[in-house]
Formats: sequence, structure tokens, C-alpha cells
Amino acid sequence: MTHAIGIDLGTTYSCVIHHGTDGSDTVIETADGNELTPSVVYFSPTGQVVVGERAKERLADDADNVVVGIKRQMGRTFPLEYHGNAYTPEGISGILLRQLTVDAAAHLGVAPDELTAVITVPAYFGVGEREATLAAATIAGLDCTELLPEPVAAAYAYGLSEEPNLTSLVFDLGGGTFDVAVVGMHNGAPRVWAVDGDTQLGGLDWDKRIEDLLWEQVEQLDDGDDLRYDDEVMGLVGAACETLKRRLTTQDAVTERVYLHGSTLELRVTRAGFEEASTDLMLRTLTTLERVIASARAMGSPPIDQVLLVGGSTRMPMVRETLASRLGLPVKLADPDKAVARGAAVLAAKLLAERSGQVPVLLAGSTGPANRTGVAMRRITSVLPKSLGILTHSSAEPLREELYVHHFLTANTPLPITDHEHIVATIVDKQDRARIQIYEQAGARESDLPADNRLLLDGEILGIPERPAGSPIKLRVSVSVDGRITVASQDGAHPVTLEVEAFLHGVLDDAEVAAQRSVVAGLRMV
Repeated sequence: MTHAIGIDLGTTYSCVIHHGTDGSDTVIETADGNELTPSVVYFSPTGQVVVGERAKERLADDADNVVVGIKRQMGRTFPLEYHGNAYTPEGISGILLRQLTVDAAAHLGVAPDELTAVITVPAYFGVGEREATLAAATIAGLDCTELLPEPVAAAYAYGLSEEPNLTSLVFDLGGGTFDVAVVGMHNGAPRVWAVDGDTQLGGLDWDKRIEDLLWEQVEQLDDGDDLRYDDEVMGLVGAACETLKRRLTTQDAVTERVYLHGSTLELRVTRAGFEEASTDLMLRTLTTLERVIASARAMGSPPIDQVLLVGGSTRMPMVRETLASRLGLPVKLADPDKAVARGAAVLAAKLLAERSGQVPVLLAGSTGPANRTGVAMRRITSVLPKSLGILTHSSAEPLREELYVHHFLTANTPLPITDHEHIVATIVDKQDRARIQIYEQAGARESDLPADNRLLLDGEILGIPERPAGSPIKLRVSVSVDGRITVASQDGAHPVTLEVEAFLHGVLDDAEVAAQRSVVAGLRMV
């Protein structure tokens, strides 16, 4: 019998939850009894691979063989090599997913191949990052039924699919990524109005601010210059940062004692000093927040009624205080570490039931006050996070000599998008093929300069009938509910389907996925 799980594949911590047909949630514990798994992989010189807390502990003494924060490299070319094996970000994430799957199977008393999962991704992940996440699931041997944007998962957990009168700002600050979304109702159905974010901002950056404060103290010691380049000191200081940050959520000042070469270093950090050092990071979130509110308003969203906090980093008092002061709205925080996994588990159970031909009655979530009665869960529709466009030769007056990106799908277009039609044209007589290059918005705002966009899909339209220059060709672009793109083509003058050969940039092909799967399957994980 197949069992559904929800996986929050985080930058710093991951979580797995199973949602039962009776509405109960089971948090999958690790072999060590923890509900959260550090997203850390350690490659032992003896050939063993360790995931989780024990891998994280090796940062202090063997950091060169430890991988952290790999989620920030998804969808990018970022080769790694450990003990003779080459790895991609998808491969490392596949190792993490494999361990999470093994733990879930053991906890639920089933075989790993009896599991099906919904895996969450940052809402601001582009197509490449999402395809990379699916590749990681394939490498792990895990059946992934859908990718779910993290703010949408949190919305399920908070019960927003059944909140007809509230519009919420979901503020999701995780360990390595930041997402913000406006979620509410439209024509009686729950939907996302707008999303924005920063895939290179998260708790790791706040940790770095504490690390900077600690090094200022170390360098003031008599032998500070030498200690700054001592591998052991570097490991100990780096490992202390997250612990200090957690303690500062409830204390005004904390002291960390670092034992080194028979002596003790006492390093002290105050909350006020920490908040001052990380003011610029908080301001970055506010810039994104203001942008998403403006986008939602432009899409017709009602006024925002409340702020929902998601992600472990929102436990920092400066987050709640800043948002309450800036927005003047209620700010709610409820189990932020598990909200995303809980929402994914709810959707995973629904999808499995639909696949099995059942019509389940599920709880909308387990966190919100209105979620304790059984109600049929409604889907929350998401939006396209970034504009999509095609590299274009200008044919308009005044003529543009340089190539530019013409965006035919704008950010925050509701998903799914089915067969969106965009017409291009041949540029020479009897042209039998045409190169197409589809770009994705790379910056915070839409720009038609190729340098401000990321090449997403590169390919050719083949078999174009003989026509004079300027003959139309129809592109049909579809984007699925979880953000995956497909492109088809048709002769503009006749109902003739044209062949499209293309590949996605930054995404492993089938052979590369198979190679990574083989490597991961052969690892000795302990």
C-alpha cells in the first residue's frame, strides 16, 4: 500500500510529515529521535556517507568533506568531488532525499518504494531550480507527485484554503531562502495573488553576521591574527553561530565558551549588537515585501488582514517586531519549522487519494484555529514567479539593432498556464528551421536586456514549410501547476504541428540523472 508524505527540503533543515486519512499528522523522526534533519552531508574518508546531525558535527573538524546549503546551488552548474566521485547539486540533494525517505519508511513501517511525496520549493524558484529538485527526487528513487511552493504549503498548514474572509501575507524566512506571498480568496476560491523572494537570503546570512561579531573579538586577542587562520578555531567559531542565534531569540545577551589548546575563549554577543549588524538583511526582506504587496494590489488583491510567519528564522524577535511596526497588522507565529512540511503532507494525502480513486475528507491543516473539523480541502492556485520571454530580432519601427527579450508571460500570472500562444515570424525566405531561446527574468524586476535574464530553454523549430520571410509561427507555451514548462509549435498559416527540439539550461539531462542515481545508489550511508 502506498503512503504519502510531505517533504520540506530545506537549505539548513529538512522535515517530513505524514498526514493520515483521519486528519492526524505524524512527524517523521530521525534515527536519533529528532523531528528536523540538518540538510548536511558528510563524506567520510572511509567511503561512508552521513546525513543530518552527525554530519553537521563534522563541520568543526573536517569541514572540507561536509556539504551545507546545497539548495542555493540548485539549477546551477556547481560540480563537487569527494573521494573520487563527482556530484552535482541534484546528486547531493538526492542523498538528502534518500535519507529522508529511509527514515520515513522505517517510521511508517513500509518499504521506501511504497512512498510517494510532495516536495516543497521556494515560491521564487525558477523553472531550472524546480526541474533540478525533481531530478534530485529521481536520483533518490523517490516518487514525487508534485512540487509545492513553500508559502502555499504554509497556507495549507494555516488553513487558508478555508478562510473566505482573510487575505494573508505569508512571510517565509528559512535557513537559506526567503519567500513572501499574498494569499486570499478570489471568486470563492483560494489563490495566491503574488509572490516574490530572494533565493540567496536566509538564516545562514544572519549566522554570518554573528560570525563576524565573534571574529572581531577573536582578533582582539594577543594571538588573534594567528587564530584567524587556525582551521580548528574557524570550525569552532562557525559551528557556534547558529547556537548563539537561537539563544538570542529569548536572551538579551549570550556567551559562548570555546575550548582551544587547553584554554577557554569566552565570546559574548548581545541581541542589540546582533540586530544592528543584521539591519541590512532585514531591510532586504522589507524591500521584497513592499514589492509583493504592490504586485498583489495591481492584480486586484483585497487589503492584507494578517501576517503569517514561516521558517525557523522568523523566530528572531527582530522579524516580528519589524513587521508589526511596518505593517500595523497582526503577526502570527505557529510552529514555523514544520508548517511547510505539514502543508505538503496535506496535499500529498489528497493527491494520493485522487490517484487511488478516493474522495477523502481531509483537514485543511493542523495549525490554524478553524482546522479541527473535517472539511474537503480546496486547492490553492499559485502563480508564475518570474516573467518568461523570447529572444527577439526587432521588426518594428524604429528598428532595434540589438537583440532583446520580449516577455510574453509576466510574473504573477495564475497557474496553470495552458497553450499560451505567442506568434513569431521567419526572417528569411524558405526558412526551414528557427532557433528559439526562451529566457526567464533574473532580477527583481522585468527587463528586456538579455543580460538581465537567464537563458532557460534553447532549441530549434524544425520542418517549417517553405514560406516567404515574415511568415508566422505559433509558439504554444504551457506552465504546469508546479511551475514546469513545455513548448510546442505550429505553422501560423496551416494547422501543421512543428517539431521542437530543445533543452533546459542548468538542468541535468537523462543520462546525467542516471549517472548521479548510480553513484548515490552505490553509497554506504550510515
